[in-house]
Amino acid sequence: MYKRLFVFVVVLSYLSACATTPLPPLLSELLTRTPSGAQEMIAFLYYDEQGGRLVSSLSVSADRPLPLDPPERQVWLGGLDPPADISLTNEAGVQYGLVIAKGNWQSAGNYGPGGQWPYTLITPSFQSIIPDSVELGQLFSDNRYEGRLVQVRAALLLADGTSLLVDSIGAGGIPAAGARQVKLLHGESDQAALSQLQARGNVRYGYVDVIGVWRQGRLEPLLIRPLPSE
Repeated sequence: MYKRLFVFVVVLSYLSACATTPLPPLLSELLTRTPSGAQEMIAFLYYDEQGGRLVSSLSVSADRPLPLDPPERQVWLGGLDPPADISLTNEAGVQYGLVIAKGNWQSAGNYGPGGQWPYTLITPSFQSIIPDSVELGQLFSDNRYEGRLVQVRAALLLADGTSLLVDSIGAGGIPAAGARQVKLLHGESDQAALSQLQARGNVRYGYVDVIGVWRQGRLEPLLIRPLPSE
């Protein structure tokens, strides 16, 4: 019995450690400084007819998935084939998936067609990463989600440059009584997603699925997917 209890405690400790292990930085964070050497990052592995690259965030609300960042904020991977062990979404001729990527940064230059991309990696490797699926209230009640990659289904409200995620909304996009709210950083950056939301005056609102990183009471989105109106 004591042996079983010991094994249980060891396993529980291991799972707890995994849950609190800091994640690598986002690609967008690395690009705020001059990246060099071998570094890990969280990004979307993205393939289209131009080739493969790493991008920080995606819009999936237009005719095909598109990076939200310009080429100078992406990492060129060239003709690298999609890794066989990484599950990618195939949509409108584009393949993409969230990964932890690692590789040696090449000196800044002009890579890819037309030399549009200033960054590339040597001998990159990839590992799939799956966000924790949570409810909005869990982000406040469980501190293990701090700094984690999460997926949240909630209502998005945007007005006057401020974006909020809300537990639930009523008619006209008014938050329900007692609804929890969190600030969504850069929620206005995906204009294709916003165009699919309902509008009331200068307010946009509707339910969405958001994948992002939860930090200090705010969510930084990597992908916003509007949900069908009921």
